[in-house]
Amino acid sequence: MHKPGQTPDAQYDRSSSPPAQPESSPTPARAPVIRRYPKFKPPFQVPAERTSRQTPLAAFQASLLEKPPPARHSENPYEQQHAAPKPKSAIPVVQGIQLVPVTRLPDRFRSVFSYPLFNAVQSRCFDSVYNSNDNLVVSAPTGSGKTAILELAICAVYRDLQQGTYKVVYQAPTKSLCSERKRDWEKKFCNLGLTCTELTGDTDQSQLYTVRKGDIIITTPEKWDSMTRKWQDHRKLLDMVRLFLIDEVHVLKETRGATLEVVVSRMKYIGSDVRFVALSATVPNSQDICIWLGKNAQTPEIPATREVFGQEFRPVQLERHVYGYPHPGNDFQFDTTLNKALPDVVLKHAGGKSIMIFCMTRKICESTAKLLAEKWREWDARRRPWQAPRRKFSFNEKDLQGFAQCGVSFHHAGMDAADRSLVENMFLDGELSVICCTSTLAVGVNLPAYLVIIKNTVCWGDEGIKEYVDLEVMQMLGRAGRPQFGETGVAVIMTANNKTARYQKMNAGEETLESSLHSNLVEHFNAEIGLGTIADTETAKQWLRSTFLYVRLKKNPQFYKLQGQEFNRDPEQRLDEICERDISLLTTEGMVGNNSNGKLSLTKFGEAMAKYCLKFGTMQLIMKMTPKSTISDILTILSQAEEFKELRLRAGEKSFYKDLNKDNAVKYPIKEEIGTFAHKVSLIIQMELGLLDFPTDQNFQKIRTTVNQDKTAVWKHCSRVLRCIVDCQQEFQDATTVMNALKLGRCIEGKVWENTPGELRQLDNIGPAYVRKFVNANIRSLSKLATLQPHQIETTLSRNPPFGTTLLKAVRAIPQFNLTARQVGTPRKTGAQQPLEARVQVELALENGATVPRRWRGVELMVVFVAERSDGILVDMQRAAAHTLASGKTLNFTMKLETPEQYLCCHVACEQIAGTLHGTEMRFDIDSALFPNIVKPVEIKQESSKPAMRFSKQPAAVSISDDEDYGDPGIFDDVEFEHIDNFSNPINTTCRTWCDSRTDSMIRPKQEYIDQADEDGIVGEHTDNPVDKPVQLPNGKWQCRHKCADKTKCKHLCCREGLDRPPK
Repeated sequence: MHKPGQTPDAQYDRSSSPPAQPESSPTPARAPVIRRYPKFKPPFQVPAERTSRQTPLAAFQASLLEKPPPARHSENPYEQQHAAPKPKSAIPVVQGIQLVPVTRLPDRFRSVFSYPLFNAVQSRCFDSVYNSNDNLVVSAPTGSGKTAILELAICAVYRDLQQGTYKVVYQAPTKSLCSERKRDWEKKFCNLGLTCTELTGDTDQSQLYTVRKGDIIITTPEKWDSMTRKWQDHRKLLDMVRLFLIDEVHVLKETRGATLEVVVSRMKYIGSDVRFVALSATVPNSQDICIWLGKNAQTPEIPATREVFGQEFRPVQLERHVYGYPHPGNDFQFDTTLNKALPDVVLKHAGGKSIMIFCMTRKICESTAKLLAEKWREWDARRRPWQAPRRKFSFNEKDLQGFAQCGVSFHHAGMDAADRSLVENMFLDGELSVICCTSTLAVGVNLPAYLVIIKNTVCWGDEGIKEYVDLEVMQMLGRAGRPQFGETGVAVIMTANNKTARYQKMNAGEETLESSLHSNLVEHFNAEIGLGTIADTETAKQWLRSTFLYVRLKKNPQFYKLQGQEFNRDPEQRLDEICERDISLLTTEGMVGNNSNGKLSLTKFGEAMAKYCLKFGTMQLIMKMTPKSTISDILTILSQAEEFKELRLRAGEKSFYKDLNKDNAVKYPIKEEIGTFAHKVSLIIQMELGLLDFPTDQNFQKIRTTVNQDKTAVWKHCSRVLRCIVDCQQEFQDATTVMNALKLGRCIEGKVWENTPGELRQLDNIGPAYVRKFVNANIRSLSKLATLQPHQIETTLSRNPPFGTTLLKAVRAIPQFNLTARQVGTPRKTGAQQPLEARVQVELALENGATVPRRWRGVELMVVFVAERSDGILVDMQRAAAHTLASGKTLNFTMKLETPEQYLCCHVACEQIAGTLHGTEMRFDIDSALFPNIVKPVEIKQESSKPAMRFSKQPAAVSISDDEDYGDPGIFDDVEFEHIDNFSNPINTTCRTWCDSRTDSMIRPKQEYIDQADEDGIVGEHTDNPVDKPVQLPNGKWQCRHKCADKTKCKHLCCREGLDRPPK
């Protein structure tokens, strides 16, 4: 990968080697000159083409790395004297900075830095980062070796503190950057005995113990926000944090930058003696970051130390060009305009080297690749700026195969994984010269190029087309000309005429860094009130004064003007406006109230919002749920959650989801035109629960990978939203909604509809073919399967031993419950016209406690117990880990009774396994004369909350703990904490209006049907229940209640063959 005439010694990695200076450096390279003995030729001479390119830094490095030539024995004394080892060169000065040798560090740290000299940026920062404990802000261009500054800070804390008494937190804006840093630092710091652990949205519960034991915690702002929201519960861990490293601190200006700002301010508030080291791209107001961070915990009023470096410190000099074009008003039409100009831009700047073109959408990536492949064929061979591949290859995608023969390719997340990997490898090897990609390629995959072109400066976002955020642009431009791949690079931005000035400023590092916290403040205010940081308007203002927002508000108040209010330059009055507005909003929506001391405190709903890190718009949807919501109602609310807004419905997917909506296996089809992210989310969930195979239609194969990725994103948030619904409805004492939300949660965890034969798919090695065989043998549930013998299973599935024994062991490890309830003592009156209070004792245990595993698919197995009154009023609800129920324990609670007809219903189930619901009922023996005459409001008929239950008859005892964190460490919930988009209206009025008008109408159930009748004839919530008598079929079985048009062709087995017992 070296350029002609360039030696490997001159190549180096951005994070592990000092940069070489360009030929225009004020300290030009000079070849060694031998003057003492001109008549003798030296035995070792540096090639001229190398010395003409080397800078003092590169020459010094080479002198340290090169071995001296072996001494030649000669009779000539002069020649022998010359053959002696050369003395080391003097330490060079670059850009006026004397470089620091790595030998300044103790020997144990030298394994971290694999080069002899720190570069100019690292050398200037050496004393500030390694020989000082003050906070530090470094503003330098991409690729200037800033990562080594963070590594020096880690070495300093390792030197000063005893290992095991401190934690280092590294924070990066993306998971891919976190993963890259973890891989790098695991290798570098292993010799020091430091353990690196990753804490991101991809961290599962089984890894949490390792995370807590790690010395260096690598995380994202969203995840650390989730953790520090419960810092009082984890005070010991947070008190150990001594070094907080912030990479890409310039993301403060983006929407997600608000989370970073809050996290840093919270770490300062916690009071630990934390040192902050922040890295930023070149911004003109980096001093504001220093003011925000402060010098140290003892003197926060003094700004932090600052080191600023210009573009001349970039290791690879970059030509930057911004080209403007007339914009027709539509970005897709504008892309057509850019297509006409693109070939000329490529011919002008490519120079026969690699090219990377960033495009607006995946479709445009492919169309741009097609355009350049066609142009390449049209160009004369001498005019072509790149050559065709030399070796053979094979792509699964037919179009890609054709483009690649011209040296052109495309790359995006919707591609086949094998094709994507092959594109990356061939581009790195130089076989492919052009890669057309989306902005996601700029992060995580190391694919630098000589020429980088940003073709249009917009992309698809949460709400359609939006401008690239600055971090994305910097990352894309940063792909141009990496030091290990060349000495120069070219970056071209093709944009609309009216945007050229902005991008020219960005290129020059002249765009001022502003805060985004003002437009994302509602959720953060709610969290800080829960932490006790904010207790009233005054403390809210004190907290805001610790933020970057306040620093910028004083300098640029116009930028933070509130819509609908007169502009006021007084920053204190602006703080009043911000605080009053958001606290009032939280109070109005029921998230915040006042405690007995008159201080602000969270309601149960505000606690749920903070606990599950949900967006404010999602909480508004949950608060407006109708009483006794059905599963279809809950599915509607879940689908409309703002957490899913980024899953936009792409143009190429619409026909796929329309066809999917017509499938009979979709239980709750959309009755309106498919066109929103909520429609897409609902159908993705139902596709998975209905066990629908991806269609074989060739037209849909291109989106297969995209659909699978969207499915993963949907499942990422479903659990949090449903848990929040359960918590809120528990506060409303709505047992019907709670039970239906828990049922939907079990279905989503098991990825099957409950009370269907699909339950069997939750077992390993059971696929669709085996499920069909079980159904033919009338085995439709986990409970029925557990009653079989191994040989029966093997006979049914045509398998050999020990398959039956293995499967039976797995199904019998699923918790089986004993649940009983009894009345204790005599009910008592609490007053005239007041309901009776009856004491109840419930005993719960596991029949198979010895075989129940502690974890299910890597997650701790949890059990939930719900007690409800027969009219749907929630009486009691508790959760516990399944393994704690092995010894058994008794539950006691009271229940209010208003009429003699009311009775108690108890339910217990595993949260992660569909088909585990068990229940029992208990009626009270009370004289009806004791009941008061209470006038009850007229109830609207609702769908029954009681799903299919398997009643148990033997008593036992239980041990249930009320887990406040809802069964997991809580602080590690998966979080993508993005927020509302504009400060003037933090409520998403579009989403709210759409929801209010369509919550009851978006999803309609199909003709309700019975998926299965259990042994007691009890069916799920969607059972038709006509009053006509059962009809016996000629084959001796009984006709089901389905209202299918032609039962001989129906997909229901019960329609075609009948039921074994009369339906109820």
